[in-house]
Amino acid sequence: MKQYSLFRIFTVSIMFIGMMVFGGLNAFANIKIVAKVDGKPITNYDVDQRVSFLKAVTNLPETENIEKQIRKDALQMLVDDALKMQAALSINPQVRQQANGPAADLINQSFASDSESGSAALRRLNLNYDAVKTKFATDLIWSGYLQDKFADKFAEINEKIELELERITADASQPQVNISEIVLAPEPNRPLAATMTLATEMVSAIKKGADFNAIAQQYSAAGTAQQGGRLGWVLLERLPEKLQTMIAPLNIGGVSDPIQLDGAVYIFKKTGDRKDGANDISQSRIWLVRAILPVNADATKPDRLEAAARLGRDVTDIRDCDAMAALHQEYGSGAAPRLDDLRLGELAPQMQNLVKKLNVGEPSEALSFSEGVASFMVCKRLKPELNLPTREDIYRGQFNRLFGSLSERYLLRLRRKASIEFID
Repeated sequence: MKQYSLFRIFTVSIMFIGMMVFGGLNAFANIKIVAKVDGKPITNYDVDQRVSFLKAVTNLPETENIEKQIRKDALQMLVDDALKMQAALSINPQVRQQANGPAADLINQSFASDSESGSAALRRLNLNYDAVKTKFATDLIWSGYLQDKFADKFAEINEKIELELERITADASQPQVNISEIVLAPEPNRPLAATMTLATEMVSAIKKGADFNAIAQQYSAAGTAQQGGRLGWVLLERLPEKLQTMIAPLNIGGVSDPIQLDGAVYIFKKTGDRKDGANDISQSRIWLVRAILPVNADATKPDRLEAAARLGRDVTDIRDCDAMAALHQEYGSGAAPRLDDLRLGELAPQMQNLVKKLNVGEPSEALSFSEGVASFMVCKRLKPELNLPTREDIYRGQFNRLFGSLSERYLLRLRRKASIEFID
């Protein structure tokens, strides 16, 4: 009996191992080499993982055109990653191991939440942890490599900071816009026409809710990609005229159509507007109090005029906000009397014009609203401060511009020197 049991166990074990081997071989047979970079293979599995990552973080729609382009872009990104890694390893053979810890930290910063770790979030998104870590590690390694290789150029940034601060101070009252950017540079497998088509699809997706900054982080060729494309406040007049014409009319939160400039395609999102620069009065902070005398919605015009006349008489001698709030409570409208710490530019145009004329402690004329008539008083007004960027802000902006330029140019050089073979 004991011998039979051992024989049976041995037989079942052999069958189980055989199933695993043949199943593994079958799975392995589906993995194919799709490209070689200086002899090092990139497989369709690698491409699948990068495609899944791009889809998960950008939320681009799964149209047939987008699907094809993302797959092409994923392959090109993997080729470029291989070139970046080879360049860095030629200088420091230990750099890959050194980047593992920071890459794991970056995964947690990017994906972790109070309820789950970064690795758990990747599992929920059906993303391979090692593939994502390799991608993040490559980004970190490339950044360090370029800073070491072009240390003299990055060192020059510090020399420019004082000049930039002086320029910003002098131009403090000039129109400024706060913008984010996506810069799409044509790639070997994505010529300019296809890049413009992809940009058009991106704009459509963003207007439907896709995350502009996530797309910028993965796709933009500019140095600002590391900050999700956030360029920050810029002087409108310093932008090329073609961009001024496109960006100036955008509403806050608006996204531009793709525009071709200097061989690349640009998409912009406006997140702020200062018509008078850092001194724009619309950035003033104000504290208001109101007294609302309720009037029925169907009241006649004479009734409203009478209510407005009563309100005018009641506020004539009021000169402080507490007294105004007390009058409001007597009227019993039920609305809150105080409106604290508002930006002037956030108010409706009618209210902006009213508030601009009022001195602190001065009641306004009666205004008619659907719920009644109201008088407003400014309790406190703080003019916008000349909030200059810090030295670190200026350094980061200069760094991003230089990094984006050097990265694009040096990567082109690596592509030309490398042996890159795409396998159908």
